[in-house]
Amino acid sequence: MDKNMQVPERLRKITLTISSLLFQFTIYAHDSTIGQQILNLKYSGSEGQSLWMSRRQKILYGLILIVCPWLRERAETLASFVGLSKYQAKIRKVLRWLDISLKLAAVWNFLVFLQRGVYQTITERLLGIQAMFPSRQGIRQVSFEYMTRELLWHGFSEFLFFTLPLVNFQRVKNFVRRHILNHHEDPALDGLRVMECAVCEDVPTNPQEIGCPHLFCYYCIQSNYKADPGFSCPRCRTSIPSVDSIRPYRTVIS
Repeated sequence: MDKNMQVPERLRKITLTISSLLFQFTIYAHDSTIGQQILNLKYSGSEGQSLWMSRRQKILYGLILIVCPWLRERAETLASFVGLSKYQAKIRKVLRWLDISLKLAAVWNFLVFLQRGVYQTITERLLGIQAMFPSRQGIRQVSFEYMTRELLWHGFSEFLFFTLPLVNFQRVKNFVRRHILNHHEDPALDGLRVMECAVCEDVPTNPQEIGCPHLFCYYCIQSNYKADPGFSCPRCRTSIPSVDSIRPYRTVIS
């Protein structure tokens, strides 16, 4: 056998084994899938006196769930094995029409399920089984206070998500720094150029000046001015008349 054919064959065997084990320890053992066990649901059958699935229904469910897809994947290989290679084109055509028919049946079943609320899948309808609670559900007193609170916070969060992008926080920050904090420069530094950025207070990267004795990083001054055209120097309150007032710092060599 070709090595390229061995890998898919091994994967099919592994998939078949895992599917069989899952079926054995879920539907066959407990009459419910893993998801139904979490929701405390079980399949009920209509055969005999038992409320839950009969052994016959479980075996048919396993054949439909596991064996049929496995045979569908190996149809051409099995046709070659039994000497029907010359009919492979017809077999593929029949399988294609079967797939289309099953999809149409699934759509029809879904529409009926939306109307009547029973038999969610074709398999459930064919076997006459449906998911239900093992014990009768008691009447619960439902309080809508929690729902009201959740709706209130949901509406408030939606309002914040809409309004926050519209707020220019850089302009608000500059306004607070300018009019509320009232930070004043030390008079002893008047006329002296401080060799640190007036915004980030670090050594300026690509130093810029705006006409006052202070330096700025290129990114600090440009970002602040673009976010707030009324931006002024945080230390001496020198304003920026226009973007042309921001220029690279040049040392004066005497």
